[in-house]
Parts: sequence; C-alpha cells; structure tokens
Amino acid sequence: MLENLDAIPCVALRGIRKGFCGPQGRTEILRDLSFSLSPGDSVGISGISGAGKSTFLNILAALEKPDSGEVFWDGEPVHTWPSRVLARRRATQIGFVFQNCHLVPELDLLENLLLPCRIFGRSALAEGRKRAEILLERLGLSSRHSSLPMGLSGGERQRVALARAFMNRPRLIVADEPTGNLDESTGEQVMRLLENIRQEEQTALLLVTHHLPFSRRLRHQYHLHQGVLEPL
Repeated sequence: MLENLDAIPCVALRGIRKGFCGPQGRTEILRDLSFSLSPGDSVGISGISGAGKSTFLNILAALEKPDSGEVFWDGEPVHTWPSRVLARRRATQIGFVFQNCHLVPELDLLENLLLPCRIFGRSALAEGRKRAEILLERLGLSSRHSSLPMGLSGGERQRVALARAFMNRPRLIVADEPTGNLDESTGEQVMRLLENIRQEEQTALLLVTHHLPFSRRLRHQYHLHQGVLEPL
C-alpha cells in the first residue's frame, strides 16, 4: 500500500515513444514524452488534429501501450498489472468525459450513471445509487433521473456524462473536447460545472481542447507539437 498519495503524482509518463508504420515509412507520434500530474492539479492540452492528443490520452489511461517508456498511476507502473486488475484500478483512477457523450440510449439517466459501479459488483450498486442521485442533483438533473438520453438537450447529456465520470470518485478526470459539440453558452455552463465539482472533490483534471480560453483557466497549459508537450 502506498503512503501519502497526495505527495505522489496521480499519473506520470516517462520517456514515452509511439509511432506507426505507413506507406511512407514510420511516423513518430510521441517522442520521448514525459509528463506528470499532481493530485488536485489541472492541465489543459491543445494541439492540431493529428498531433497525437488521442494517442497520448490512450497511453496515459493504459488503453494503448507505448512502443517504449512507462506509465505510472500513484507511483506504480501499470504494465505490471494483469488486465483484470488494470480495469478495476482504471475505474477508480480515471473518469472519462468525451466530446460525444457515449450514453447508453436504452438506459435512463440513473442507470447510465450506475454503469461505472458494475465493475465492482452488486454491493457497489446500492452505494452507487445514492452517489448518482447526489450528482444529478448537483448538476440540476434530479427531476430527470428516469429520462432516456434521447429526451435531453446536448448540454443536459453532457452534464450526465460529467456525473458518470465522477461516479467512482476518481483521482483524475480526463476530458477530451467535452464542449466540442456544444454552443458557446452551453459549453461555458458545462465547463463551469466540471471545474466546480472537481475543485469540491479535489480531483485532478486533464483537459484536451481546441478552445484556448477554457485551457487558460487551468493551472498549467501545454501544446502538443511534433510529439512533445511544450509549455504555453
């Protein structure tokens, strides 16, 4: 058991390299990239399409393996864990918010929020239901818990996605273009809610966005360029 987790980066990448082979030969996407994020801290990352932002996030979340280098969660190298252990640790380490909400259309809002709890079995569902109801109330959706996603606006669906990301009290929220499909006013509302909840729960935030004003509101900003994270 690790002690004093607040003194250890909740996620760290060391010497990450990743490339792909194509008709024109090998293309390096990430080049000896290193990165760390402390508990409760916030980072915004920008970069043009094709810069490797999705690859970076996938490796950080242990959804994709690097060609070389190591990924650490709370100081532990994730490559040493069996896939089953990795899946369970991911469920408590990282909450995901995507540009497309990825809600299950056949499930109501409460059932969608309970999905992250199912990896921990039946006993987690009872506690998860209370947590889901609290989050829906905080996001102004307590009266809609039995609604299906198709009956919601785009902003409401993204608020549900935010709630789902926080369900298992993760150490880190990874938000990949969370306002990309929303108009400016609705995007501002969603971003404000994301910031408020993560500050209340002292959750670290890694935001990938093309909207630089949102990125600049975070503590650190980087630009992913030619496989390297450059401070802004």
